[in-house]
Amino acid sequence: MDAKKTGEAIRKLRNRIGYTQRDLAATLGVTDKAVSKWERGLSVPDIAIITELSLVLNCDVDNLLEGNITFLEKSWQGLLVLKENPNHIFSGTLIYGKPMVYFLLSYFMLAGVRHINILCPERDKKFIRECIADGSEYGLSVNFIGDLSELKRGNTMVVYDEPFLYGSNLTKYFQRAMSKENKISALTVYKGKGGNKCCADFNNLKVLRLNDEGNCYCIPICFVPVNRFEDLNCVFNYETLVERNQLYAEPMGNGMIEYSIKTKEDVFQTAFFIRYLENMMGYKIYEIAEIAKNRNLI
Repeated sequence: MDAKKTGEAIRKLRNRIGYTQRDLAATLGVTDKAVSKWERGLSVPDIAIITELSLVLNCDVDNLLEGNITFLEKSWQGLLVLKENPNHIFSGTLIYGKPMVYFLLSYFMLAGVRHINILCPERDKKFIRECIADGSEYGLSVNFIGDLSELKRGNTMVVYDEPFLYGSNLTKYFQRAMSKENKISALTVYKGKGGNKCCADFNNLKVLRLNDEGNCYCIPICFVPVNRFEDLNCVFNYETLVERNQLYAEPMGNGMIEYSIKTKEDVFQTAFFIRYLENMMGYKIYEIAEIAKNRNLI
C-alpha cells in the first residue's frame, strides 16, 4: 500500500461527495487533523474505520487502499434491459417484500452509476414510474428509451436477463471493471450449480472464451467503454465479441451467488434466501433507500 496514493484517493473521493475534511471527520468520529494526515500520506486510516470510510466515499476498501480510483476519470451511464417473461415475472414481482427492480437498480447504485436508461415493456415502465418516479428520491436519474438508438454515446454499464447477484464487496468488482481502458468487460463467477449457464474460461490476459467445460459463468452485467460503444449490441450475444477476442473477464471471488430470475420457483427460492440472510445478519439487503443513504447518493 502506498500511503500517498491512498491519501490522494481519499482527497478526490471526499471532494467528489462535497465534504470538507471536517465533514468527513465528524461522520467518522475522528479529528480533521487525522483526515488531513491521511490525505497528505502521513498516515493511513485505522482498520477499525476503513470499511465505514469506504462506504461514505462510495469506493470499495481494496480500491481505496490501492489508490485505484481511475473509474472516477470517466462518467458512466447505466442501461437496464427488461423483456417480456412468459411466466409473468416482471420488475414489480415482489421478492420478500421488495420489487425485483430494486435488486436490478442496486447494482448500478453500488457501482456509483446514477443516470440509468431503461429499455422495457410498457408494463414495466408503468410500474417503475409508479414505484420510483424519476429516481431522484434515491439520487438517481431514470430515463426510459424505446430502443438502443436513443441511448447517448458514453461509457455504459449494462444489466440484462434479470440477474440476482449476491456476495461480498460487489462494488470492488464493478469499479475494477469500470477502470479498464478500451475493453468490454463481463463479470464472471466460479462455476457452480447456479449461474445463467453461459460457461466460459479465460487466458492469462483475461480474454474470455466460451467453453462448455470452462470453470466460470458469464454474468449478464458488463461494462462498455465509450470507444467501444458501437459494439454495445454485441453484449447481448457474447459469441461475436468472443470470436473477435474482444471480451474480457472481470473474475469475482469465491462465495458469489448468481442466477437469472425467470420463474416463480426462482422468485420463491430468492425470497427464502433473502429471508434467511436478513434474519441471520439482522439488517435488510437490497433496500435502495439504505444504499442511497450509505453511498451518499442523497
